[in-house]
Amino acid sequence: MRRSERLQDMLQYTNEKKQFNLKDLIEKYRISRSTAIRDVQALEMLGMPIYAEHGRNGKYVVLDNRILSPITFTADELYAIYFAMLTLSGYKETPFEQEINSLEETFQSVLPSGIKDRVKKMKDSVKLDTPSHSNEAPYLKEILKGIIDEKVYTISYRKEDSRNMTVQFVTLQAKFGQWYAKIYNMNSSRVQTIRCDKILQMRESEEKQPRELQYLLSLLQTYHHQPGATMFTVEVTERGKDLYDKESYPSMSLTKTGNIYTISGYYNTNEEAFITDYIIRFGKSILSIEPSELRAAIQGELKSLVTHMEKLN
Repeated sequence: MRRSERLQDMLQYTNEKKQFNLKDLIEKYRISRSTAIRDVQALEMLGMPIYAEHGRNGKYVVLDNRILSPITFTADELYAIYFAMLTLSGYKETPFEQEINSLEETFQSVLPSGIKDRVKKMKDSVKLDTPSHSNEAPYLKEILKGIIDEKVYTISYRKEDSRNMTVQFVTLQAKFGQWYAKIYNMNSSRVQTIRCDKILQMRESEEKQPRELQYLLSLLQTYHHQPGATMFTVEVTERGKDLYDKESYPSMSLTKTGNIYTISGYYNTNEEAFITDYIIRFGKSILSIEPSELRAAIQGELKSLVTHMEKLN
């Protein structure tokens, strides 16, 4: 094996280990001690963050924030990576905002000139916008790391009023430019969805034992549908179908019969106001609404809106 090939393989080998010693390298690559020492020095020059622990049982330790070994990409794979970076630029905040900026600088510095010209054209031509809002979510990075590391947090959350909850984060998602997290509430032993910008403070907690992430993910299949939920159907025109495509939720589905589209789903007892406001947005594209209780709630909300408008100057 040529030295360049050996170093390439050694980067991958040491990258997967938290610690190693010269004997490991000598036995794996069948090289002398002096060659192993020179190879370790070469790895350090390539950027592998290694430090030596001296003594009888001396060893090399690879830092947790270590680099990944170099990977060869095709041109289309490079375009795909850069396109993914562009999609993140549409968000006001992301979990790794500063890192993404430095990643783009690094990415640009290593691209071949021909590829660099093409990705510049991509950046100038591709515009991926998300709805703009002024809500700030400063804990996105901590939330994502908390999911990965399966940690429990005590958070201060603002809804109608401020409250403290002990939670484990399960998922992080963005919808219409707004960041949401699904949490497992340790106090109520159930899954909830919260807005990340409503989190005022969060700190790691050791009061409760964390649950395995795979178990919490399995709860997402049925967590939302509560006992006593109301089933509904709304028939709409093609214009209503377009509105549904722009905004819909996991508790809903859309089917087509001829030229009529049917939105089916359910809402829980405490979600009547939400579903009422949502269906009102479909306006004159609505053809029918069931059950009658939901139809009456929508009519009541519309009358309230008319009364409010009449009071305006």
